[in-house]
Amino acid sequence: MAKYKCPTLGDCDNANSGVAFERSPGEDVKCPKCDTPMELQAGGQARPGGSKKNAVIVAVAGALVLAAGAGGYWYVKRPVTAALAMIEAAPAVVEAVQKVADYSKDAALAPSDEATKALRIEGDQKLASGDAAGAETASSKAAANEMLKAAISKMAQGKLEEAEKELGEARLRDPHNVLVSYNVAILRLKQSRTDDALAEFETSFKDGFQYFDQMGQDRDLDTLRKDKRFQDLLSRYQPQKS
Repeated sequence: MAKYKCPTLGDCDNANSGVAFERSPGEDVKCPKCDTPMELQAGGQARPGGSKKNAVIVAVAGALVLAAGAGGYWYVKRPVTAALAMIEAAPAVVEAVQKVADYSKDAALAPSDEATKALRIEGDQKLASGDAAGAETASSKAAANEMLKAAISKMAQGKLEEAEKELGEARLRDPHNVLVSYNVAILRLKQSRTDDALAEFETSFKDGFQYFDQMGQDRDLDTLRKDKRFQDLLSRYQPQKS
């Protein structure tokens, strides 16, 4: 059996702890915690047909590098090792590359790693100064950001029920997070619940949404842009360019 580790340090408890998972040929090699394709560790058992697999890996890695150029999230750092994990986990290379592109598109309105890290630091500082309430608030917001990123990943994979659970947990921890409300709206669009989506967009806008330029590039909104109700929302909340 081969050993795999999650590569998403800072965003996944499994990656942070360095725990290794053993997988047999054909078994799912995604991280049980964050669903990221895991990396094969040095010393992993070789599989029959290695030369053929190496040729496929090179081809897939090339495709993934192109996808990374468009903003791929996981594969920018480790295109070759990610390609190996994908070959173990998914039979359709084209489908896997498309998932990267979809994730990149949605991730434009995800919280940044820097923002989440800053919240963790703020929580530690407030705890050290004796501000327990402030520390709890900052930690809850950091947790909400992590759950939001997980939800976006689930949506990119078409796992809408799992995404909804993550978004619900994120909202409990940070009720006025504008990106949570925004992505709940995106989820509602994917569920063909347009009225609910519009209500979530308005909630996000009222709470101080400031990502209108990025929103203009989000293809999930293409079916809504000509809706008069959505246009009215934009006219009320989107700052006018001078």
